[in-house]
Parts: sequence; structure tokens; C-alpha cells
Amino acid sequence: MAADQRFTWIVRTMDVRPTDRVLEIGPGSSDSISCLAEQVTDGRIVGVERSGTAIARARKKHAAQLDSGRIRLVHADLANVDPDLLLSEIEPGAAGFDKILAVNVNLFWTKRPNAELASIRRLLAPRGALCLYYGYGTPDAPEPTSPKPAPGRLTQHLAEAGFDVRTISSGDLLGLICSF
Repeated sequence: MAADQRFTWIVRTMDVRPTDRVLEIGPGSSDSISCLAEQVTDGRIVGVERSGTAIARARKKHAAQLDSGRIRLVHADLANVDPDLLLSEIEPGAAGFDKILAVNVNLFWTKRPNAELASIRRLLAPRGALCLYYGYGTPDAPEPTSPKPAPGRLTQHLAEAGFDVRTISSGDLLGLICSF
């Protein structure tokens, strides 16, 4: 399958490693999980999605990868999910997720996501990273075409929750790599 340039760039800038444990917030039925799976060959990928319709589509689209056991899908809203439920989807004794990814998830800039960011801090392994990306175009677009949030508002919410934020962009894509 030909990879979506956007997801290829995202996975590369996240510095995904073969043994990483990755949580994706709101994967829908996009190809992001497939791009992650190409890199995470010995780790685990968990997608938490609030839409039952998107979960059903993703289960159908990614059936072979789900059958392999490397990918899990959880039908839940991040604001209400018990972090222990998500942590139970990775190997026992793991300190948490190495990377947490969200692509075009608006809750991080449309409101103060205090509860969600507190859950994310609990889910991240030491030296883990929260990776937020926005945009629908390609990394080589001559100029941005899709609307994106202003990085300042995102950075403010993340800093208030104790995260250090590094902003990256390329073409039509904006990324924030956050650690604490």
C-alpha cells in the first residue's frame, strides 16, 4: 500500500522505533495506524477512538494487523477512559506509552484539556512524548492550505499542564512534540 505522505512525515518526525509502545488518540479509520505499524515491528500500537462507526471501519480496514496482535483498538472517549484500561493493552510491567499521537484532534486547542492532559501524563512512560499534528496536505506543499490552530494557544495549554513543547512544520503540516 502506498503510504500517505502526511503520515510518513509524522511517523518520521515522531522518531518511532521498532519496540515503541504507541497510543493514538482518535485514529478514526485513517492510514495512520498502518504507517505506525510499518515502523513498530516489535512493539504495540493502541488506538483509542470515541466513534463506534470509526472503530468498525478501522477493524475492517486493518483486520490483518489487528489479528497479528500488534494493534489494539479501544472504543472510548479519552476524557472518560480509565488510563489503566489503556495501559492494560501493552505488556505487563511497561512504564507507559513511549509515544502518544493525535492527528487533527481539536480538543487540545478548542478548550482547556486539563483532564485529558492529566490522563496523558499518567499514560506516558518516562522520557515519552506527546505528539500533536495538524494539517491535511503534504510536507512538501509550497505553502499551507488547510486551516490549523495557532501554535501559541496549543503551546499555552500544554505548558500549563507541565509539558515542554517543540514546534515543527513542513509544507502544510504543523507538529508539536511535547515532553515533561
